[in-house]
Amino acid sequence: MVRIKDQKGISLLELLIAGLLTFIVGSVALEFYSAQHSQWLAQTDISDMQQNARALKSELTGSIRSAGYGIITGHPRIAVSSTTLTVYRKDSTKIDTVRYYVSWADSAHPAFVKQINQDSAQVFAEDIELAQFTRTGNVITVRLVARESRKDPEYALDGYRRRTLVVSAEARNKM
Repeated sequence: MVRIKDQKGISLLELLIAGLLTFIVGSVALEFYSAQHSQWLAQTDISDMQQNARALKSELTGSIRSAGYGIITGHPRIAVSSTTLTVYRKDSTKIDTVRYYVSWADSAHPAFVKQINQDSAQVFAEDIELAQFTRTGNVITVRLVARESRKDPEYALDGYRRRTLVVSAEARNKM
């Protein structure tokens, strides 16, 4: 029998063990990446939702404060229903009517819209489910409910995270 000195190479058992270890490490890394990616998507959605609510807060408080600007006595300055806010002001030669409300034209993504005069309504912020307006004297209180743009299957209830923002603003011009 001939013996070969200094055999080189790997056996089939060593190859199988190396393959198994590579599979385990790869699976753990993929699971970690998947969890981190899901978390990143959720945080991005939450950030977008909060930014939409803050933008609405800024727009609505500014609009409420300027309600009635340049309008003669006897003309309405502001009209409030539970779901619609209408602001009247005279920025140019005619009185502008600005309406704010939630549109459910796309049921998957309700949108807060702004309509000036008879122009078509423009989306101001997406994924706003609810806008409630109440008036007490010259103070208008707005309650907004924003939600994520996509469902998270790991989140309870219907899969959407929501944030509620309540803001009050006083109309500066006499009502």
